Amino acid sequence: MQKKKELNTVIRRLSNRYPMIIWIDILTPKQILFFTPLIQELRAKGHEVIATSRKYLEVNLFASLKGLDLTIVGKHGGDLLMEKLKASCERSLHLSEFIRELEINYAVSFSSPECARVAFGMGIKHFCISDSPSSKKVCRLTIPLSDTLLAPQVIPLSAWRKYGIAEERIVTYNALDTAVWLKRRPKESARKEDYGLDASKKTITIRLEESQAYYIPPSAESYTNKLLDSLLLNFPDCEIFVLGRYAIQIEAVKKAYGPKVKIVKNAVDGAGLLSVSDVFIGRGSTMAQEAALLGVPSVSASPGWGKDGFWTEKFLISEGLLDRPESIEGIISKVGEFLQDETHKKNLQRHAKRVLEHMEDPIGVMVKTLEKSALEDRIL
Repeated sequence: MQKKKELNTVIRRLSNRYPMIIWIDILTPKQILFFTPLIQELRAKGHEVIATSRKYLEVNLFASLKGLDLTIVGKHGGDLLMEKLKASCERSLHLSEFIRELEINYAVSFSSPECARVAFGMGIKHFCISDSPSSKKVCRLTIPLSDTLLAPQVIPLSAWRKYGIAEERIVTYNALDTAVWLKRRPKESARKEDYGLDASKKTITIRLEESQAYYIPPSAESYTNKLLDSLLLNFPDCEIFVLGRYAIQIEAVKKAYGPKVKIVKNAVDGAGLLSVSDVFIGRGSTMAQEAALLGVPSVSASPGWGKDGFWTEKFLISEGLLDRPESIEGIISKVGEFLQDETHKKNLQRHAKRVLEHMEDPIGVMVKTLEKSALEDRIL
């Protein structure tokens, strides 16, 4: 324990004398929420941070909402494999030209293939963050090229071994990634009226799937339509609020359902919206985690679950904070239970608060990991 305290003291002294230059590549709205506090903490310690992203409407709008200044390099490749490959290769080239002019010490990303490849090619240590060992293609493109992997403790180390990283190069934190921003969330309460919702009606919020991701099956869209049909049929007195990801996705929902559902048109504070929802259905993992840790009665309907599921969601299910029915009929039944049980949400909120409070702050773990590496590199 004494040695650990001495090391932390040296790290603090060193970081003040030798500020680091850190490159962070940010690709999704989740990553904006995750990395913004890290950027603030590193800059507060005197380190320089360069944050890059790509041309991707949802991310660019959300970054603007959060006041995060990003350098845009390259673009999102869309849903076609060839276009994804071309966009990734072109972005890697442009990033290498951009980074070449800077004296970067370390690169950090949430499994960005371009960041990992460019950092590796330019001899820069890459710190990879991931909570999805099930995302096999992304993991194969990033983890083998990374110096260190940071991941939630609920994911067993054995889940990462197949990607060729030694266990001693894995740093874990006792938290889910969503704890980063939920622990920092302002105390003021949101209202349904803030989101154009009718306060006299129950709200069922559904987050659509990441339709342009490689792991989403072709049947995902038809499943979502069947789910929306069932929700409208079984809960005609509720407001169905749909959070889309892409313009083409949102337009498809508008065309199919018109005024029957409400659709988010602009970037919004997801945690605020979730807090005023009576039930949440997630076709993606991140917002399902977020809703569960806010104590919102939540159902996971994420495609690509696979035989092993998602470790983070399995943890929340084991805590009684998330449900995962096996069919649309099961989802409808569970939503009905949630809407009828007035005390369920209050009990969930109390339990979720305790679970969140017991989680550590991943930002502190990341800062210590970076500064420890800086200390070791300068001694060696």
